[in-house]
Amino acid sequence: MSESTQKCPSCSETVPLEYSVCPFCGFGLLEYELRKFSFKPSLKEVFIRLYNFFRHPFRTSEEIAVATETKGANIILLLLSLFLSLRFFVVLMKFGIGFDTIIQIPANPEPDKWSMIIPINLLVFFVALLLMPLVIWLMFKVFIFITTWFMAKFAAMLGSDATTKQFRSIIGYSLGAITAGELLGILFMLFIDNLEAGTSYTFSDFSNHMATVSNGVGMWIYRVIMLLLWLAFIVYSSIALRTIGKMAWVNAFVAIAVPIALFVYFFYFAGLLPAA
Repeated sequence: MSESTQKCPSCSETVPLEYSVCPFCGFGLLEYELRKFSFKPSLKEVFIRLYNFFRHPFRTSEEIAVATETKGANIILLLLSLFLSLRFFVVLMKFGIGFDTIIQIPANPEPDKWSMIIPINLLVFFVALLLMPLVIWLMFKVFIFITTWFMAKFAAMLGSDATTKQFRSIIGYSLGAITAGELLGILFMLFIDNLEAGTSYTFSDFSNHMATVSNGVGMWIYRVIMLLLWLAFIVYSSIALRTIGKMAWVNAFVAIAVPIALFVYFFYFAGLLPAA
């Protein structure tokens, strides 16, 4: 395919670049290009597309191919970052920061002078709710930006026609499964044992208790659930890549499964990041 030709997204035939309609199947090429670069979904449309992506993956993937956007991926990534931060907040609440722990500003106020008392858990909550999600989201965005570029190039070697932007949209919506898993992780953390309030603990005590919780039955169940959700991530990403990239099933699965399997191995089994 030269610079003066284009490939029809519907039938994959080569068509002269100046054609606005495919002469082979009648597909509206000009309308396709306009929709692809102008679609900006509202927040409601993002969640509708996310719901439809897991309910009707083939049809929704065709819609993503025509109306490609990354806003949905960014919103899902932000939710994932928020749930990760809230899970961290729950850990702190369960392991040592009681609701009666306070900070007084200034520490030794003078009589009749202004002072303020802030519960530590409230302060940590706002950090977990506002600061941490933003930091994690920015880190994830950089990571996704780089890895999806490499994954798109790898998929192109296997015959994919999907653009990098389409690839990022595919990965973003597929992350909905992992986001649901992180929300479930918050619920799991709520049911683990507290450390005894008002008792002084060393870092070693805290680490030992965390290790016990991490090796408990509940967290192993959570790990299994997360692995199943990663499998769902791979399956739905493969469906979307096969549909959008016009490639063979095996090639689409390999293009998604190999990079994701490496990620899951290093971050869940090789100990680079704790799974709990």
